[in-house]
Amino acid sequence: MSISAECVAAFSAEALPRAPGAYLLAIDLRAPVRLAVGRLGDRDLPAGRYAYVGSAHGPGGLHARVARHLNPARRQHWHIDRLTAIAPVVAIWAIPSARPRECEWVHWLLAQPGSSAPIIGFGSSDCRAGCPAHLIRLPAEIDPAGWRPCL
Repeated sequence: MSISAECVAAFSAEALPRAPGAYLLAIDLRAPVRLAVGRLGDRDLPAGRYAYVGSAHGPGGLHARVARHLNPARRQHWHIDRLTAIAPVVAIWAIPSARPRECEWVHWLLAQPGSSAPIIGFGSSDCRAGCPAHLIRLPAEIDPAGWRPCL
């Protein structure tokens, strides 16, 4: 899969287009946590680096969806809201696209050595492409702030 030509890095939601597409949030979880993950129950996540991949096909596109995830005053609705409430998003990437691309990105991430899906079903309750989850634990040697997941 080649997504590099379309992938853009952003330092804030303001830098993202209002177009539909897929996005990746790089998250740095500095200490282990137990998260209440809706119907999935309470789950433990070890400290580490994570990538969450989602889609933005509603009003306001990528800009609106990522801005919502980064808003500390938001209502916790999606699985990822529980994690971003306690762990910082350290980098953002997006692929503007009218067609769904998030599952391609998840499969690409999982193909990277040392990556795994730590909570089966996290962020993927509506996934029809066979993704085990849309939250991926990254290898320890990856620094999310300098990482290029689009290559």
